[in-house]
Amino acid sequence: MYYLFRPIKHLHPIREWALAHDAEMLIAPETFEMTIRFAGRQIVLVPRFVREHNGQTIYQRDFAGDGDFIGWMPYPVKSWPLSTDKTLFKEYALANGLRVTASWTEGPPLAPDYIVKPAIGSFGVGIRGPFGPLAPLNSDDPLQAGNFCEQFIRGRSAKAWFWNGEPVALEVLTPPQITGDGRRTLREIATQPRGNFDLTMDLDDSVQILAWQGYHPDEVVPEGVNVMLDFRYMTPHDRVTLKNRDVWQQATAAVKAQFCFAGPLLYRGIPDAIRRHSVFTLDAVIDDDDRVWLLEMNSHPMIHPNVYPHMLASVFTEETPAAEAPEDGLKAEAEHTA
Repeated sequence: MYYLFRPIKHLHPIREWALAHDAEMLIAPETFEMTIRFAGRQIVLVPRFVREHNGQTIYQRDFAGDGDFIGWMPYPVKSWPLSTDKTLFKEYALANGLRVTASWTEGPPLAPDYIVKPAIGSFGVGIRGPFGPLAPLNSDDPLQAGNFCEQFIRGRSAKAWFWNGEPVALEVLTPPQITGDGRRTLREIATQPRGNFDLTMDLDDSVQILAWQGYHPDEVVPEGVNVMLDFRYMTPHDRVTLKNRDVWQQATAAVKAQFCFAGPLLYRGIPDAIRRHSVFTLDAVIDDDDRVWLLEMNSHPMIHPNVYPHMLASVFTEETPAAEAPEDGLKAEAEHTA
């Protein structure tokens, strides 16, 4: 994750492309916009930022001291129904033969293990669970408006980046966990890091997922038993890493095939007026059998640096100048706001 926040990691692949094509690069220090000139054409790459607000991570358009840089794109912002409403995404994916987790809003559970999440939202805000036989959802706590239940699949958390429907980067993360030693409680193990780069972990946010596994933070777990602490892509237990976590080239053929199949189908689900030159991500879970379970689509993600070579190759080779893309993005934003 921290790799994606480092501007130098974003600048490097753009610089390499510019040097290879004898293109000119200019960065405006007052806005952090980047202008690239090549073959008599010019595009402006718009920066993206996130910041903390009231304890939550939110997107920010303007360059300011309180924001973290998350990449450049050739348009300010785009959004479309499949990327804003998770239930619409599931309906479209199912109709196109893609594997998604089961979901429901009423009636008996469609799966023994499940989470509760809002249909609209990002950064994992509002997600609760997992719930299951050992830790059921309180029957006296009805679903809030706009929330739904979603089948919970135990596996690796995945995020794939797509440019014009083609996968270009993939992160696959093993859920954070600790291992019981038969002597100390889980909380004692979590608060005693093993070295300078290990984290002191607060298990207060892990009470529900521990209960789902039949444990409590102040319980001693048998030696050698691994216990999950979270299931989301971003967690409080993530260790700092400055390395590129893209594993697309190392992914199995089965995993690659599933993302390659999903990308063009979901790309066609973007409205015609804004489809061209679009980046999106797919969040998913990959189970032990390398089956990819799609969760949601994001039209305004943090940009992976490996997107840029594909992006620049597209915007400078199509007949219509890429400078028109910002207008498309602003139009989409206006439609979404309305």
